[in-house]
Amino acid sequence: MTENPIRLEIVRWLAQNTPLQEAQIGVLLAAPPSAEMGDYALPCFALAREMRKAPPQIAVELAAKFKPTAAVTRASAAGPYLNFTVNRPAMAAWVLKRISEQAQRYGTSDAGAGKTIVIDYSSPNIAKHLGVHHLRSAIIGRSLYRVFQSLGYRCVGINHLGDWGTSFGQLIAAYERYDDLNATTATVSDLQEAYVRFNKEMANKPELEDAAREAFRRLETGDAAAAALWQRFKDVSLTEFERVYDLLGIQFDDIRGESSYVAMSEKVLARLEENSIAQPSEGALIIPLEAQKLPPLMLRKSDGTTLYATRDICAAEYRWEHFHFEHCLYVVGGEQKLHFQQLRTSLGLMGHDWADRVEHVDFGLIKFVDTETGRARKGSTRMGETILLEDVLSEGIEKARQKIRENLDKLDEAADIDRLAAHVGIGAVVFSDLSVRRAKDVIFDWDRMLDFEGDTGPYVQYAHARLCSILRKAGQQATPEADFALLALPEEWALVRMLEDYPSRIMAAADAREPSIIATYLLDLCAQFSTYYSAGMREPSRRVLCDEPAVRAARLLLVDAVRHVIASGLHLLGVAAPERM
Repeated sequence: MTENPIRLEIVRWLAQNTPLQEAQIGVLLAAPPSAEMGDYALPCFALAREMRKAPPQIAVELAAKFKPTAAVTRASAAGPYLNFTVNRPAMAAWVLKRISEQAQRYGTSDAGAGKTIVIDYSSPNIAKHLGVHHLRSAIIGRSLYRVFQSLGYRCVGINHLGDWGTSFGQLIAAYERYDDLNATTATVSDLQEAYVRFNKEMANKPELEDAAREAFRRLETGDAAAAALWQRFKDVSLTEFERVYDLLGIQFDDIRGESSYVAMSEKVLARLEENSIAQPSEGALIIPLEAQKLPPLMLRKSDGTTLYATRDICAAEYRWEHFHFEHCLYVVGGEQKLHFQQLRTSLGLMGHDWADRVEHVDFGLIKFVDTETGRARKGSTRMGETILLEDVLSEGIEKARQKIRENLDKLDEAADIDRLAAHVGIGAVVFSDLSVRRAKDVIFDWDRMLDFEGDTGPYVQYAHARLCSILRKAGQQATPEADFALLALPEEWALVRMLEDYPSRIMAAADAREPSIIATYLLDLCAQFSTYYSAGMREPSRRVLCDEPAVRAARLLLVDAVRHVIASGLHLLGVAAPERM
């Protein structure tokens, strides 16, 4: 990403005339509240201490010192802010020519060249359906993957499957106990029902708990019958997972279960004991973390079985050895915050200087509204609130199809209804989630999640399709050889400024690990374009496809640029950008 030369000129002038460094100025420089005040503003509060003057006085003195240039025409003080006005045609030329040249690569950079980001996302347990509560990890992780990839990082997407533990002993014992269960024909629903059935019976027959422990022990020691059942459970689950991932367009570079790290566990535990990092405690093995003001991390239970914390340590070491990551991101719900604090701290105690590169990217819960109290609460499997993710996506596609059929008279004749329904329906679900800041809880609401009006995915998709329609109707290619002084409307300048800001929004989304920054930007950009388009509907002279050829050419270039940026932003979120709606 090449720095905007006009903005860079302002940054360098300020660096020469204030105690601030260019990097500090780059962070502080922002748009004023209104375009009438200028195009960039520097808050002078950061200068007050070092210059020993009040911020308003600093702003006045700097404004008086500034000499206009061809690119930056004016500096003015407004209270504690120093505002700069730029040569707008020159700015429009730089932004629009760059987008015309780079298309959907605009906003990308090589900031991460030579660096690797490992992203652990989705990571469901096998033998269970993907529920709607699995949505957030999958799509937040996929979006971050694309954001970092656009910044030049090598990204490694990992699906760390929960395929080990005592629950599989229970499932193996169930299939060995009940004659009416058939592992060969089992579905994920069958596996879940068998698990529930066994647990209900185990509540009244404690000896079944011993049978489950024995089944898992056999699995750990390589018993062929137990391993065959476990592999069947895994194969059935992966088939269903892949079907849902295909609907969402989600892929991984490495699909690896907890079981992959079992062989490493004993060596790691032995090393931890030898180095006195892990200690026995009431028959179990723990890493004491009292000095770090954390509860101990349990690695092995008193019955000799290891826990997922042990395997997480092994997985972290494996990832470092194989990828030498700049960051290793775990896109996992906020409920696991303590676990990842313990994991990171333990890795540090083990002497890994890369421990601080391990990061928990947490997110809020999907909650349900209690019909009796009206309050939001965590979903309950017991109360039948495990809504299948595949059902939500299918419902979204069907609702989109119905909406399309209701508006067939407005539909572009060349549109593929089935393809469009899938793009819009799934886009509605994904965008609805990613438009919320990830740390917030999301209230599950069918109508809200599948809403096609207002600040939604379909609204952004429709804006993109409308832009494509304008360009088709124009009957001519948008060309960067335009008279940029003709983009004189306030709405046009507002669009240019928003387009100029897009690369910084991508960087901000990466820095904060926050896809909602992209979603919010797209909603704002579409709203600004809608204002521009509506003005043209009222006044023919303001239309993109106006009668004046030179104005028309400049406006087409602006429309084409907005189209490219919306398509790029939707891609980063994992949402399709239909060209016809």
